[in-house]
Amino acid sequence: MDTTVQDSLLQAIDIMVSDSLKKATFTSSSIGKVISVTLPNCTVALTNNEITCILPEHLHDWVQKDDIVIIQDLYNDNTKKVVVGKTGSTRPVSFVMFDEALGRGVSGVDDTEDSDTGKASDDVILELE
Repeated sequence: MDTTVQDSLLQAIDIMVSDSLKKATFTSSSIGKVISVTLPNCTVALTNNEITCILPEHLHDWVQKDDIVIIQDLYNDNTKKVVVGKTGSTRPVSFVMFDEALGRGVSGVDDTEDSDTGKASDDVILELE
């Protein structure tokens, strides 16, 4: 086959693939550490920078500073990022409510703080109503 014909075929394939990729819709995800929460957003540190993300309502009481979160780039163009989940925390203290009937954790916080010092408190009192 003539190299001109081969080059033309390769160029045609490249055009078709490029057009298909432009029309493809997909998202990308990354992992980061929460630096601060100012509802309805939070600031997350990624490898090379800090970004502002939307924090959905169902995560408002769950995501806190120093948590490790999954960030999704909704349009895959860095215009709108949202926290879609939490994978853990860098804090050493954790408090989770375990439902024995369900056999899993149902709620909780990653630590309890002394409001005066900001340090984790050992004085947690649970009251049943």
